[in-house]
Amino acid sequence: MKKIIAIVMILAAASGLWGCSMKDFTQTLTITEPEQVTEAFFEGLKKKDTDTLILYTQNEDINMLLHSAGNKEDLDLIYNSLFKNFTYKIDSVEKNQAETAATAQVQVCNSDFSGVLKDYNKEAYSYMEDNLYTGKNSKKSLNKKCLSIFAKQVEKASQAALGEPQTLTVKLTKNDNYSWDMELTEEMMEIIMGGLIIPV
Repeated sequence: MKKIIAIVMILAAASGLWGCSMKDFTQTLTITEPEQVTEAFFEGLKKKDTDTLILYTQNEDINMLLHSAGNKEDLDLIYNSLFKNFTYKIDSVEKNQAETAATAQVQVCNSDFSGVLKDYNKEAYSYMEDNLYTGKNSKKSLNKKCLSIFAKQVEKASQAALGEPQTLTVKLTKNDNYSWDMELTEEMMEIIMGGLIIPV
């Protein structure tokens, strides 16, 4: 009886391991489509999915949005305001005949943040002029205040009317892992972010 129970337990354990192995193997064989990669990126932007966005940190804007130093509340306010009204729609995806390259046509729309830097510079300059030489503020506290000013300017711009939808042509290439790499350009990010320029 003990032998039978032992054999049953071994078989159950083996089938469990085999099931896990098959699942992992099947997931490895799943070829990610270019539309899925495009969808994951834009959805990742809206929800600040760092696991997805980390793949695009060679882009200066993505890198700044993910790794800027400063007060967390202000940084969260900037990000949340920036993508609060952001919308996208994937119109079409086409692969080349060899299925090694693809293009996606994506309509994006966001608030107009192009005037934020000008308004920020004006307010931050005025603040620095009044406080820089008083001896009451450290460099750290001055920087913190400037970040707060910028965050509030981004939030203010997010409350204005949406701009016109624009169509992006997203290029993708198939990689050695049977998935797709999306090319993210500075021009694309400028449109996605509504023309926002982040001060250095």
